[in-house]
Amino acid sequence: MKTISLIEVVKILEDASAIIIDDTVTYPAAADLTGEPDNQFLYISWVGDEGEDYAVKFEEGPNQNVKIVGSSVFLIDDEGEECQITILEPKNLE
Repeated sequence: MKTISLIEVVKILEDASAIIIDDTVTYPAAADLTGEPDNQFLYISWVGDEGEDYAVKFEEGPNQNVKIVGSSVFLIDDEGEECQITILEPKNLE
């Protein structure tokens, strides 16, 4: 495990082809970082297996230093819960 800066995490999210959150594949859309603790830089929404809507918001303040393990980043959501986001990258098929 190591930690990286929020700036690095946003770059990773922008380059990701997709992410996995709560066992669901979805697509991240990060907003600009402003340096303000309450700036919402990431909003992820998806539909669950039974058609229920989910959404998670992330603000800059609690995410200045982000834990990473393997291909996952661990961000703190706006409710103070740690969320695992696994980054998917495209691979060339041969």
